[in-house]
Amino acid sequence: MMWRNYLKTALRNLGRRKLYTAINVFGLAAGIASFILLTLYLQNEWTYDQFHTHANELYRIRLDYGERDQPVTHTAMNPSGLGPVMKDFPEVKYMSRVYLEATTVKVGDKAVNEKKFIYADPAFFQMFSFPLLSGNTATALNGPNMVVLTATMARKYFGTTDVVGRTLTINNGKSYQVTGVSVDPPSNTHLKYDFVASYASMGKKDSWNAPNYFTYVQLTDKATAAGLHKRLANFIQEMMKGQTRSGATLDFVPESVPAIHLHSIADNSIEPGGDIRYNYILTVVSILLLLIACINFMNLATARSADRSLEIGVRKALGAIRMQLFWQFIAESCLITFCAMGVGILLAAVLLPYFNNMTGGALRFTNGYTLYVLLGAVFMGTTFLAGTYPALFLSGFRPVQVLKGRIMFAKGGNIRKTLVVFQFAASVFFIICTLVVGQQLHYIQHKKLGLDRAQVLVLPGAGFTPDQLTLFKSRLLQQTGIKEVSASYDSPVAVGGGYSISAFEGKPADYSMNITAIPVEKDYLRTMGIRLVAGADLTNADIQDVLRTDSAKTNHFFLNETAVYKLGLKPDEAVGKRLSLNGREGTVKGVMKDFHFASMKDKIAPIIVFPEYNYFGQVLLKTSGGNNQQVVAAIESLWNQYQSGIPFEYHFMDEDFNRLYKAEFSTSNILRTFSTIVILVSCMGLLGLAAFTAEQRTREVGIRKVLGASAGSVVMLLSKDFIRLVLWALCIAAPLAWYAMHHWLEAFAYHAALSVWTFLLAGVLAIAIALLTVSLQSVRAALANPVKSLRSE
Repeated sequence: MMWRNYLKTALRNLGRRKLYTAINVFGLAAGIASFILLTLYLQNEWTYDQFHTHANELYRIRLDYGERDQPVTHTAMNPSGLGPVMKDFPEVKYMSRVYLEATTVKVGDKAVNEKKFIYADPAFFQMFSFPLLSGNTATALNGPNMVVLTATMARKYFGTTDVVGRTLTINNGKSYQVTGVSVDPPSNTHLKYDFVASYASMGKKDSWNAPNYFTYVQLTDKATAAGLHKRLANFIQEMMKGQTRSGATLDFVPESVPAIHLHSIADNSIEPGGDIRYNYILTVVSILLLLIACINFMNLATARSADRSLEIGVRKALGAIRMQLFWQFIAESCLITFCAMGVGILLAAVLLPYFNNMTGGALRFTNGYTLYVLLGAVFMGTTFLAGTYPALFLSGFRPVQVLKGRIMFAKGGNIRKTLVVFQFAASVFFIICTLVVGQQLHYIQHKKLGLDRAQVLVLPGAGFTPDQLTLFKSRLLQQTGIKEVSASYDSPVAVGGGYSISAFEGKPADYSMNITAIPVEKDYLRTMGIRLVAGADLTNADIQDVLRTDSAKTNHFFLNETAVYKLGLKPDEAVGKRLSLNGREGTVKGVMKDFHFASMKDKIAPIIVFPEYNYFGQVLLKTSGGNNQQVVAAIESLWNQYQSGIPFEYHFMDEDFNRLYKAEFSTSNILRTFSTIVILVSCMGLLGLAAFTAEQRTREVGIRKVLGASAGSVVMLLSKDFIRLVLWALCIAAPLAWYAMHHWLEAFAYHAALSVWTFLLAGVLAIAIALLTVSLQSVRAALANPVKSLRSE
């Protein structure tokens, strides 16, 4: 009965103060919706690969290698020969290698290029908790030409998940039998796949030469990663005895599977890892958003103390005790929070698809209890966080002073000012961070890379033989709008190949140097606009040297400036020198001007570009940029003549480049969006306070206008206190933002400079936003008829 009276009274009070109620409900709703979305995102990030039943026993083996006086290279890939050896280790219960390959899948007349096609050893589904809807986890991959589909792929190709025993064609050749259907991998795993084919299907012999495989193990119950690492070190020492060069290092390091996403230092993972720093940033953002919404509630509740003072005085005079009044105001807080929670959940549900699109994720409201517990905690926390101080403040009025009219309107003013400063300090901080992140992304996209990625169209190249590629290229160059054509093993802006120079003319016999290298087609440098500072480009005669199969075969290499300087040479001195690159003997044909072939987080490293026609992952077409639709149509027509079994697909190189900064673009979008929400919520609170201030100073404004004050002076009178608070907020936020952004930019080897203009712009924006918000009420008060305001007094 008592709580029912509290709620009735609360409903009446809230109904009489519609603007106050609306600001609180929608401010809190925005904070709660933002908190829910960011929490779903962060929960997904923090729980990567923790759902596996044996998560604590699962490890991926990382390969670390290096040469004397050179940084150690960390890669997630290692040779195929490692896995079978580890199966005999007493620490290892299960082992599975994983090989990722873009594949054309065909069923009937339906053919699609699939990028999430992996090969794995038989123990894959016993190690990882990807449940099978049909099929046997122990036998689904234990023979050649066997494949497991996800439920989505089964419906895509067959229209049903009841597909065990049916067949599909891989790469326009082999027929694979479907031996199982698995649930779709969740969004919080780095092992996302659509197809898992048996490792035996590849028909490859185990080798120690090509580190192109991911190796996973599940340890026995009592085994430890330290014990496994020690056994691997002993194995390497025994296997490489007398073979390693002086100063060379080689190590296989177990990495916990649940730690891969946020903590692995390895390159070339199946999926790019997350950045734990961004998770910390977004955690702060989510908490601040909810806190700022609560601050609005506290500010407005205490600011309206004068409106509630008479009510409180009468109720206390009639015998109400402070605790009863306290719970009355908590009931009002509970009601507002309940309404805001409902609106916030609805907003989060509506906005979740847009949030997924912005972050590139696949988040969803789960059916588990975690979300309900979280929402319950948010409800209780918000109710008491937002309601406790106003309840204590308002219930503490003395009835005698109140009934005599001695309550001061400004009571609690200092706390309100402090909270407003906090709100706008957070707003200014996020404005500065958003501007700096935007400047860095603009810098990345417009910095000269040393190669020209503009209007470069990329086609899959794996299906071409050298002769087919030559014919295809000649036909392409006859098309209007195509300027150059070449091919390469990797994307030119994300080269992943790691090699080693094992001999170089003029260096000691045991000299070696780790270096990135990329096999290319003859016209690669011209197509990509890479300049030579010494030497000459490739000729047809050079390519004939490379294609020879006898002892006269000669390779031709292009080193970048960094590689040449590291060798202690000048560009002209390097040309013509002989070297050996992973068994390839040849001479330096030219020296390239340095260009970015990886993320700008890393300094430009040594790289070798060399012609080789064994395999091309990408065909590169430099277009003129005009009539793209007609150009693409012409390319597709030619494609179907040379690769009729492979569906035509293309993308522009800019997409490869932007993919390097996926985390940065995603974080920028999130920051920009939620910074806007922080500002809007802060402005809603400021609007409410401005309305209250204008209302309390109605008589003063009327007198000033009667005495001749202009509307502008009245607006300035009502606005200056708030502007002063925003200036204080700017002084607090600017150094904090500088410190945070300085450290963020240090993660990039190449970055934009922190400019004072960025901070001035953020300050101007904050002041303009605050002034505009306050002016909405100030102008209204300044334009009001003073006769009416004085008559009402």
